[in-house]
Amino acid sequence: MIQESPEGTFNLKKSLSAQFCSDESQYLAGLLFCSYQVDSITYEELNIDDEVKDDIILLAYEERILLPMKSRRGSAWEDRILSFSKGERYHLPRVVQFLVGDAQASAVWNVDESIGKALVEAGESDIVRMVNYLNDLIEVSPKHEIEVGIMQMISNKLDLEMDMHDTLDRFVRCAIMSPRTQRTIHTGISWYELNPCLFWKSI
Repeated sequence: MIQESPEGTFNLKKSLSAQFCSDESQYLAGLLFCSYQVDSITYEELNIDDEVKDDIILLAYEERILLPMKSRRGSAWEDRILSFSKGERYHLPRVVQFLVGDAQASAVWNVDESIGKALVEAGESDIVRMVNYLNDLIEVSPKHEIEVGIMQMISNKLDLEMDMHDTLDRFVRCAIMSPRTQRTIHTGISWYELNPCLFWKSI
């Protein structure tokens, strides 16, 4: 049985329903609802039925909407250590917090608005152009990853005068993207993973 959703999760579930089945939408809505206003949350604080709890946490991690606090090396998503036990801590990436806050009010998974809010917080000034830039990156990244050289080419095409290092730093701090450490080591080319939740659509 699915536990009764806390008040306020109805809009969240609706915003997720274009991406997930009904049960997954409801469980994820509950997970996001209890996580988005706190710095971190423990395994036992996640109010999800025990028989599906680990599966929902895994799904949330794979979609990069919930990240474990522990890491093997640095802050890259692929280096996080996912564990399903009492006392384990997780947190919502910053851009996801904005997405969840907006979805609770509107029932819409509003990617552009939430990216804009996250970038403002990170100190970006040219929000409209940067949101358009990110939409172009998303369009050419069906597997949720992109190489820095492609990012620079798109920047040049749009006549964006920006420091790529500073831009990447903002994107990483907002959790819009994360370094693909192992892929970079293997190829000798800098790769980044775009947050999969930025590819979701609303009904």
